[in-house]
Amino acid sequence: MGTTDAEIDLGSDAAWVAAALVLMASLSGAVVLAEWPFWGVQLEQPEEPDLVTVGDAESELWPYTARTKRFEARTLGINVVFYDDPEDVETALRERSALRWEEGDPIETTDNGTNTSERVEIDPEAERIEDAITFQDAEGAKRYTYVETDGEGVWLEESYQLHSGTYLGERMHIRAYNDPNGEWTAVQVHEEHWDWFRLRHTVTGISDSQRRLEEDFMGKPYVEEVVRLPFGNRTADGDGWASVIYLAIVPALLLGSTRLFRDVKLAGRRFILRQRRELVLGATVFGMYLAVRFVGIAGETFATGLSPKLIAAPLYLCLALGTPAIAYQLGRGSNHTWAFAFAAAGLGTAFVVDFAAMGVSLLPLRVILHRAAVVTALGLIALGGALAVERDEYPPALLVGLAGWLAALLAPLFGYL
Repeated sequence: MGTTDAEIDLGSDAAWVAAALVLMASLSGAVVLAEWPFWGVQLEQPEEPDLVTVGDAESELWPYTARTKRFEARTLGINVVFYDDPEDVETALRERSALRWEEGDPIETTDNGTNTSERVEIDPEAERIEDAITFQDAEGAKRYTYVETDGEGVWLEESYQLHSGTYLGERMHIRAYNDPNGEWTAVQVHEEHWDWFRLRHTVTGISDSQRRLEEDFMGKPYVEEVVRLPFGNRTADGDGWASVIYLAIVPALLLGSTRLFRDVKLAGRRFILRQRRELVLGATVFGMYLAVRFVGIAGETFATGLSPKLIAAPLYLCLALGTPAIAYQLGRGSNHTWAFAFAAAGLGTAFVVDFAAMGVSLLPLRVILHRAAVVTALGLIALGGALAVERDEYPPALLVGLAGWLAALLAPLFGYL
């Protein structure tokens, strides 16, 4: 009897111990797998991130999102890319009724790098949902992606989030990332539901929501083409192919010149991003010269007891020494041609504004030639700064520019102008 009771007790203990072990193992496994990709299998991370070329070979995109600004923290794959101005893309997602579009031939795409050299046409007559998906602003955790433009990399936080569905129920969730050059919008779209035991959303897949979003844009008058390109970024239930949607959205008043307008706008944005250092150079030189003029006037106005020459002396030193120093320093690391051009243009424009403010409408030829020499000398100093980065010695352009700047300053002091 005693032996029988002991066996029964042992069996009861074994049952709850086994249940406790299962509970601990399940909970521990859930915690661990929650930090891994969808199927709980961490794909091998390459030493260098695989980037795909997007846009007109202007940008390279890391086709994933990440919890932090680290490649090792990646989560889901980018699975939709819209080609058009990001503001128009956002309008297309948020408010279809506000769209205007143009008629045109489908765009021809070329091989965009090793990861996007193939494409699959999507049949616009394929079965699709009848009504447009209605998106609203969404809340969600921050996710980042990485973009390289002209060899410079930057981590992007999502530009906006949208969802279709309910936060505490089931929804299709979008995170959108706008191209710094303004050519495209990368989208990560997935389906998820609110989990009351985790107090967060649980992702259930990315392929169905990708297909729904893709089908929602097929055959629309503001869409030129829908294709799929291989990004090689398989995560969750995704196959690594991204839906690429080319829009044809234009402002209502520019229907006749839309493509030209869009090309000019994109080219302008790219130029500003590429030449931002040179633009800062020109703007700083411009501001420096005009600041000297108007600070001098203000000083003379408020410090009436001081001789104007005492006010002018420190300002002249700022102009004579500070201007070439700025040109040289901001010229370093700049494009050779644009460093010269923006330094010269900045100072030349400042001269024109200054003359206009002073009411000067007629200049002697010697003054015009002198200002041309000053502008050229400053441009050469900026060019010398750009070249100095690549050489161990001072480049001739810098020496000539400094000599010209010094001569342009000394000639008036010695009465030659």
